[in-house]
Amino acid sequence: MKAVGPYHYKVWFIGNVLDRYESSKSRSKKPGGKLLLKPKREKSSLRDAYFVDAVIYTVDIESLINKLEYPLNEIIMKRYFERDAGTFMRDYGIDSRREARRLIVRAVNKFFNEIERYGKALKKAV
Repeated sequence: MKAVGPYHYKVWFIGNVLDRYESSKSRSKKPGGKLLLKPKREKSSLRDAYFVDAVIYTVDIESLINKLEYPLNEIIMKRYFERDAGTFMRDYGIDSRREARRLIVRAVNKFFNEIERYGKALKKAV
């Protein structure tokens, strides 16, 4: 089994959130439908990451993305975090690969933090 770092876990998690959001949106579910994210269980050891269930309402995904400033919201909506930084550089006219990578990492971290904050607020409300 390959070890997964915190950044790659966040990319995986955000990718799953967006995948489920898009699939529920295309199936024209009710806007208040829930997205339950839970990774497949594999044999775990004490060193493996601990994964928790996350329930996110589909209507809140767009509002969480809109909380991010430009271009961070574009990075999440257009999934630049799953591609090479060169694509983002070309599309937004950025000359420095380091700057493009910094913006992508910042977008992933901020959006992941917004999802965590949302989840904690939802648990307190229940």
